[in-house]
Amino acid sequence: MPRPNRNCPDGVPQHVFNRGNRRSRIFHDSADYLGFLAALTDAADRTVVRLLSFCLMPNHWHLVLWPVRGIEVSAYMQVTMNAHLRDLQRRHGTSGTGHVYQGRFKNSAIRTEQDLLRVCRYVESNAASAGLVQRAEQWEWSSLARSGPADGINILSPWPVARPANWLEEVNQPQTNRMVREIKKRLRRQRRLLTD
Repeated sequence: MPRPNRNCPDGVPQHVFNRGNRRSRIFHDSADYLGFLAALTDAADRTVVRLLSFCLMPNHWHLVLWPVRGIEVSAYMQVTMNAHLRDLQRRHGTSGTGHVYQGRFKNSAIRTEQDLLRVCRYVESNAASAGLVQRAEQWEWSSLARSGPADGINILSPWPVARPANWLEEVNQPQTNRMVREIKKRLRRQRRLLTD
């Protein structure tokens, strides 16, 4: 049975994420994180998809992408994932040892400006919410702390909405269980629509 087509409308931001197979670690050291950021840089150079925010966690990652043409999200992720997997396998000698990821990346359309701010907050606060750092901007592998794989390389694009002046304070406020449940509910609903 063929895989269902992705729902990526033109010009609509997407929350894109994936996790390690069996929730295993994807990123073991700083070179793994930097390799993923380099892969995002390569994908940005080869597609017309803008990266708005990201958070790379030990066993999963979140991206907020804003495609010009929705079909480009798959091309962007193909470039990213292929480069990242080749880098991991080369450096760790894991070629042929099984899957790194639990499956295809997942995505969910972000339809409103309020939802975009809510999802970007969720993404950028992920490490603090997981207890890896006290404040979200302390997590080295998120768009709050860095804009690319090295100084002078910025892979982030301006947002389509104004970022609130007190963004750091908002991101560092504890998210209610209701807010997190709502984001996860939308992601599940989007997946159900793809498989029906």
